[in-house]
Amino acid sequence: MKNFKSKHYTDTVIYSIDMIIKSLKSELKQRVDNLNMGITSEQFVVLDTIYNNENIYQQQLSEILSKDKSNTTRIISVLLEKGLISKDVSKSNNRLVNVLNITKKGKDLVDYYIPPIKDMIREICKNITDEEIDMLHALSNKFQKDLYLPKQN
Repeated sequence: MKNFKSKHYTDTVIYSIDMIIKSLKSELKQRVDNLNMGITSEQFVVLDTIYNNENIYQQQLSEILSKDKSNTTRIISVLLEKGLISKDVSKSNNRLVNVLNITKKGKDLVDYYIPPIKDMIREICKNITDEEIDMLHALSNKFQKDLYLPKQN
């Protein structure tokens, strides 16, 4: 193992990343929920993902967000009920799939709340330089690449 000096799991970079992710998600969720958007932060993430992926299949959405099918279905139902997205059935590879798109009402909601959410993210990251953010992205990409490669013996 490369430069692996940790004696315990809690001393590893994996543990550090996990703790950072949990803390960031919790902090951002709390701040976003305080905006009183009429939807939860989790629903907003789904809505924003649909906004940025026109004609996305429900299965693709689940994969992008790493959510199980039932959780995705539940969130989609709420967003449909609120008129923020539309769902059409389409045929892909001889299978029926749910195609999701954002409505004008949904776009208006995302467009209205993205600026304050970006401000929140800037505030949370205020002590991190642009260079450090770039480095973090590069490291994240390396982790992702390594995780998705076939395992070697």
